[in-house]
Amino acid sequence: MTVFLAACSKNDDDVVAPPVDPNAPSSGTWKVALFSERNEDKTSDFNGYTFTFSSTAVASAVKGSVTTNGSWSITNNSSRFNIDFGAKSDANKPLGELTDDWRIISVTSTRIQLADDNTSSAEVLTFTRI
Repeated sequence: MTVFLAACSKNDDDVVAPPVDPNAPSSGTWKVALFSERNEDKTSDFNGYTFTFSSTAVASAVKGSVTTNGSWSITNNSSRFNIDFGAKSDANKPLGELTDDWRIISVTSTRIQLADDNTSSAEVLTFTRI
């Protein structure tokens, strides 16, 4: 019985990597389909914004005639989606809320699903291609 249980033990090699297409973000225009923090839906804070993620690691947020540039990357063996639009501050809302090293749930040609690994903030972010 002991041999059987040892053979079934879970280790880090059993962890399945999330589906990640590293080229997907740099194709097309995106919108925030979901942003929630501590189970409070704050998606409407991003109404009117469109996002692009260039192949040169520039992230651009456009609302009306205003463009704000930041940066993005996929790192740590495709487990992190890093976004930087500057500090999280009242003066930089809502874009500063996106600044984080997000844990990747999945990245496909039509959807980018991310979550914060900080359980106290419980942030969830989803972009969809438009």
